Amino acid sequence: MSGKEQMAKCPTRRWGAVARSVPAAALAVGLAFSLLTGTAGAASSPGKSALSTARKALLVLSDMPKGWMSSSSSGGNSSFPGEAQLATCIGVPKSVITSNPPSATSPDFNSKDDLLMVGDSVAVYRHAKLAAAEHAALGNAKTPGCMTTIFNGAAKASIEKSFGSGTTLGAVVVARTPTADYAPGTINLTLYFPIISDGVTVNVQITEVDYVRGNEEGQVTFTAFNSTFPASLSRSLMALADKRL
Repeated sequence: MSGKEQMAKCPTRRWGAVARSVPAAALAVGLAFSLLTGTAGAASSPGKSALSTARKALLVLSDMPKGWMSSSSSGGNSSFPGEAQLATCIGVPKSVITSNPPSATSPDFNSKDDLLMVGDSVAVYRHAKLAAAEHAALGNAKTPGCMTTIFNGAAKASIEKSFGSGTTLGAVVVARTPTADYAPGTINLTLYFPIISDGVTVNVQITEVDYVRGNEEGQVTFTAFNSTFPASLSRSLMALADKRL
């Protein structure tokens, strides 16, 4: 049976089971997005009130469509191979890639069939200049190509190892999707890649949408398994996130 025939015969319940085994692997690939939000200069912690205010800006379960569920955030501040190469390729200090500012993070929000996922975070910097620098790094014209090269080179073996046995990573493409799918003033990076798990191929799309308000940087992550994240939903969620920050 061909891969296409196998996917066609695979019921939604089966895709849900496969998708539940894939998010950790997919988020390992998406980790570089969150790593681009930190600077060495952001090491000084903001006051508790600043982080408390940031938490109030996060998306919540009631913002999601009916039937969605929440679970503990799978985000993290781990490093990934290729940090120095990525910084050099983009033309920024390595500290931009390796350090993370204090931040508030939402739970992961999942559709009922586990094929769509949303996460939100707000980072608090010491001053607006640092937040603007991070936003600029994500928006650099070189960033998509640099990340594509590294994910298919220096970082690939290490990421695959983190998946565990029976799961492999296909070719990764990093691009940009239309700003109109999110909100004015945002920058996005979108990863496309297949993950092969238990003999089934799941095509993954992860879009990181970045925006800045003063010394705060918001990032909303939209993930879709074997589908495209609905633009109408990403627009409505970004409108909420943008209004609250």
